[in-house]
Amino acid sequence: MKFLFYSICFLLLSMQIKANEENNTKCKEYFTSFFEAIANGEIPKNISAQSILSSGKGLQDLGSYLVCRDSVDLHYIHLRMISGGRPLHMGFCLPQFCEMNYLQTFNETTKSFINNLTHLQYNRSMVDSVSYQDPELMYPEWGIGTYLTLMLLIVVVGLNVTGSILSIMAENKKKAYSEDLQIEIKKKAAEKINDSKIEDPSFQADIIDEQYRRSELIQNEIMENQESAFMSGKGQFEEIKYEKYKEPSWERLALSFSFVHNYQKLFKINEPKGENEGFVIFNGIRSLSIFWVIFGHDQLIRGSNSFNLIDIPYKITEPGWVTLTPAAYFAVDTFFFVGGFLATVLLLEKLTKLRTIKFTLVPAMWLHRFLRIWPTYAFCILMYWQLSVYWSDGPIWNEYIASTSTCNAQWWKNLLFIDNMFSHANNGLSYCYGWGWYLSNDFQIFLITPILLIIYAKNTKIGLASIISLLVGSIFSAYYIAFSHNYHLQIGTPNSKPQPDYQDVFYYKPWVRISPYLIGILFGLFYRNYISGQNQKIVDLAQKIKDSVFIRTLLYVIGIGLTQTIIWIIIPLQKDMDAWPPQAQYFYQAFNRVLFVIGVGFCITPALLGCKNDPSRLILGHPFWQPIARISFCMYLTHFIVILFMTFSSTQLVYYQYSHILFFTLTDIVYTIVVGGLVSLAIEVPCMNLEKILFAPKKHEAVKLNNNQLGEQIDL
Repeated sequence: MKFLFYSICFLLLSMQIKANEENNTKCKEYFTSFFEAIANGEIPKNISAQSILSSGKGLQDLGSYLVCRDSVDLHYIHLRMISGGRPLHMGFCLPQFCEMNYLQTFNETTKSFINNLTHLQYNRSMVDSVSYQDPELMYPEWGIGTYLTLMLLIVVVGLNVTGSILSIMAENKKKAYSEDLQIEIKKKAAEKINDSKIEDPSFQADIIDEQYRRSELIQNEIMENQESAFMSGKGQFEEIKYEKYKEPSWERLALSFSFVHNYQKLFKINEPKGENEGFVIFNGIRSLSIFWVIFGHDQLIRGSNSFNLIDIPYKITEPGWVTLTPAAYFAVDTFFFVGGFLATVLLLEKLTKLRTIKFTLVPAMWLHRFLRIWPTYAFCILMYWQLSVYWSDGPIWNEYIASTSTCNAQWWKNLLFIDNMFSHANNGLSYCYGWGWYLSNDFQIFLITPILLIIYAKNTKIGLASIISLLVGSIFSAYYIAFSHNYHLQIGTPNSKPQPDYQDVFYYKPWVRISPYLIGILFGLFYRNYISGQNQKIVDLAQKIKDSVFIRTLLYVIGIGLTQTIIWIIIPLQKDMDAWPPQAQYFYQAFNRVLFVIGVGFCITPALLGCKNDPSRLILGHPFWQPIARISFCMYLTHFIVILFMTFSSTQLVYYQYSHILFFTLTDIVYTIVVGGLVSLAIEVPCMNLEKILFAPKKHEAVKLNNNQLGEQIDL
C-alpha cells in the first residue's frame, strides 16, 4: 500500500511539472507571436480583445482589474516597478497559462525594455527594478498571530456587547432605586410633619411639598456617588440622611465596557468651568492639527501613487495648498506643545497638594502614561498587521500587504516605544506602523517630564535652568545634525538631492523634536504661576494682558506673524532647493519648530488667561470641537491606515490635482473620525475606565486642617 501511495504522489507531481512546462511553453509562444506581429506591423491574432482592453496602456495605467478578474480564461498580473524609491505600476490582463513565476524570469528584460522607452520620452531611465505579481496570490497565510488577533477582536466585541446589556440593566436598577428613594423621602418628610403637631392642613401640605422639592435636589448627588445626601428642615425639623447607592463590582465593570455608556460620555458636550476653563481652546487646536496631519499624509501617499506621477515634481513647485504639505509636521509640533503645557499644569497641580514631593512618585506617573497609550496602540498595531490585509483587494493591494509585512520583524520596537531609535529604509516608510514614531517620541519625552517638574517644585531656579538648558541643547543639536549631514529641507523639488537617512537621523529623534514640548512646559509654568498666585510679577503681567486690548492685539500680531512666516517662507525652495544658502536652511531647521509653537502660544495666551470675548476662545473653544478632540488620539492611530486602505484598494490611480486631493482629504477625515471613534469607544475609553477602577487611590478619612483644606491625597 505504501508503494502504491508513493507511486500516485510521484505521478501527480510529474503531471504538475509537465503542466507547468506546458503553460510556460504556451506563454512563450503567446508572447513570441505577439512581438512578431508588432514587428511586422500586424495585429496579433492570438490575443483576445478582452485582454487588450483590460490591460494598461502605459505607466501608472492599471487597466480593468475587475473585468479581467471575472474573465474565465484570463487573469490579472501587476507589473511593479521601483523608480527612485517610489513604486510605479502597470496592469496586464493575460491568459491563465501565463503564470507569475514564469513571467518573473523576464524581470530584467522588462526593466531594460521600459528604460529604453522612458529614455526616449524623458531622456532618462526611470526604472530601478521590476517584478511581476499576481494580486490573487499575494495574501499571507494565516498564522498563530492572525488567529490570536481575531480572537482578541471577538473578545473586545463581546465585552462591549455584554457591557452594553449589563449597563442597561444597571441603569434600570438605579432608576428603580431612585424611585423608591423618592417615596421614602416623602414618607419621612410626612412623618416629620405629623410629629411637629402642626394642625393647619394647608400649612402641612406646603411644608411637605417644600420638603419633597428639596429632596429632589439631592437626587443628583445621590446618583453621583457622593458620601451622603441630606435634607435639612426649618426650625423644628431634624436632618434626614440617606446612604448613597453602592455600585456592585460587576456593575462598574459593565459600565467600563458599555458601548452605550461610553458613547454618552465621549460625545457629551460639557460647559467649561473652573479656573482651567480656558483649556477648551485645546479642543480646536487638537482637532485642526489632526486634520492637518491627515492632509499632509494624504498628499504623500496619494501623490506617490497618482496616475500622473511624472508631473508631481513640477506640481509641487506651485505655491498654495501644496505648501501646506511639507509644513504639516508643524501640526505634530503643536501636539508636542499642547502635551508639554497640559502635563506641566496638571502635574504641578497634583504636586502642590502633597505634603512632601518625592522622586518615588515618578514610576507611578510613568505607569499611568504607559497604560494610557499602550493598550490602544497595541490593538491598532495588531489589527493593521494581522487582519487588515484580508479586508480588501485590488490591482495594487499588494502594496498595502507589503507595508504591513514590515511588522513581522519590527513589531516589538513599537510596543517598547523605541522604534524611532533604529535605522530604516530610504523613504522612512519601512517602519512597522511608521507613523507611530510620534508616540515613541511623546513617551520618551514624558519620561523626563515628571523629573523636571519635581526639580522645579523643589527649587524653581534649578528647575527652570534645567528646562531652558534642554531647550538650547535641542536647538543646537538640530542645527549641528543638519550642518554635519548637509541636510536641506524635505521638499521634493525637481533639483532636490536624495537624503536617504534624513528621517532616521534627524526627523524622528527625540532630541530634535523635544523643543516644542519644552516650550509648552515654559508656557505651562507661566500659566500655573498665574493661577496659583505664587509669583506676583507673573500675576501682574497676566492682569495687564487681560486688561489691555493693545497688548492682546500685539500678541496676536506677533503670534500669527510667526506661524505664517514659518509656513510660507519656504515657497522659494519649492521651485529651487538652492534658493537659500545652506546656512539659512540649517538655521531654519533648527528654529522653525520653536518659533512656530511660540507663535501658537502667543495666540492662545489671552484665552488661557480668561478673556472670554477673545477670538481664539470663540473659534477654538467652540463646543463643536469637543468630541473630535476626545478621539484625536485614536484618529492619529488610525488615519494612516485609512489613507493606505483607500489608496491601495482602489482599482484605478487618482489623477493628481488640487481638487482631487482636497476631496480625498475631506473623505479620509470623515472615515478617520468614524474609525477613530469606534476604536476609542471599544478600546481607549474602556481601558481608561479599568485603570480608574484598578488603580483608584484608597480612601482615607480626610484630615481637616485649620484652614479647612484637605490633607494629603495621593492620586497620581
